[in-house]
Amino acid sequence: MISSANLVESLLKEACLLTGCCWSVSLTCRGETCQLGENYRLTKARESQLRQFLKEKNNLAWLFGVFSAGRMRARALPAAESNLRLYAFPCADAQTVLLAASSAELPTTQQRIWRLVSLARLGGEQTARLQQAVLALEETQQELQARIAAQREAESRLVQAAKLAAVGEMAAGVAHELNNPLTSVVGFTELSLDALPPDSPVRGDLDLVLREAQRARSVVRRLLDFARQGETLRVRADLNEIVEDVVMLTKHFLQTSGVRLDVRLGQELPWGQFDRNQIKQVLINLVNNAMYAMPEGGSLILETSRCERYARSWLQLQVRDTGVGIPVEHLERIFEPFFTTRGEKGGTGLGLSVTYGIVTDHGGMIEVESQPGKGSTFTVWLPLEAQA
Repeated sequence: MISSANLVESLLKEACLLTGCCWSVSLTCRGETCQLGENYRLTKARESQLRQFLKEKNNLAWLFGVFSAGRMRARALPAAESNLRLYAFPCADAQTVLLAASSAELPTTQQRIWRLVSLARLGGEQTARLQQAVLALEETQQELQARIAAQREAESRLVQAAKLAAVGEMAAGVAHELNNPLTSVVGFTELSLDALPPDSPVRGDLDLVLREAQRARSVVRRLLDFARQGETLRVRADLNEIVEDVVMLTKHFLQTSGVRLDVRLGQELPWGQFDRNQIKQVLINLVNNAMYAMPEGGSLILETSRCERYARSWLQLQVRDTGVGIPVEHLERIFEPFFTTRGEKGGTGLGLSVTYGIVTDHGGMIEVESQPGKGSTFTVWLPLEAQA
């Protein structure tokens, strides 16, 4: 806690800077004895001059008149600094005055500043209470700012969730309409290929039809995943075990792509309540996204930990890459359905949308930090408590 003397010195300094005074000092008077206290820029020469000033009875009477009048008084300093005026402001304890020396007459507004400082110049226990009140006010302000930031973040996520819900309903309808004819196309194409001789000239065309139909059906399946039409099974699960499973699935693919993998699993992590397959899908999507961001190879870090945020406990999963990064203008859109920068390479723009939907459905959050040319970090927060 700030000491009483340091608090008063800070007040004197700020008041001098605001009002243009040369120096200031607190003066405690008991009987005919005056004791100098906290000060700002009171040099030895100025202190000597002030003490000489107070030795004169008329000046001392003028000073005690400040208490009896209960208001500010001003007087010119002696000839050595004849251009300075000495202002005296009574403090709340009726024993202390604040003296301020100024080369110009203080206007009313600046006198009010000193009056406020004099009222804040309290003694002992009162000063401690004042400091406690200031600290409590600062803590309340910080808590309020944190709540405002959390509310804004929640509102932003709510808007995004509403947008995804609307698109999800539309996507579910479109997916069901497309799924049946695509199944027929794939099925009859496979039957036709089985009936054709190996050297048939139309086999190549039918192979192309089959591949494209299967690709279209894959997009439909992702649409259904995005719309969350499937049933979910929430069980107690180990996040580290899920990460290890995904590493086994993607390790070879990452190595052949020139990506160095670094897995950092938190020790003794508590288990969470979530759908293992869906969280595995989240991690696979993020790993694939990172891999595509490093076409020339790079480093990928998978890290799990337990963290505290918003007065709650969370499991944190981070996916950090050293890829090309995400342009600033794209950061706000990366979780939107069908938004992709890899359209010419077969990107559907559904991977991160599906990821966002799964995480929010688990009561969690997903955040991204990225700098073009320096890589990206995706952070998934999953609550430890079971979600209804």
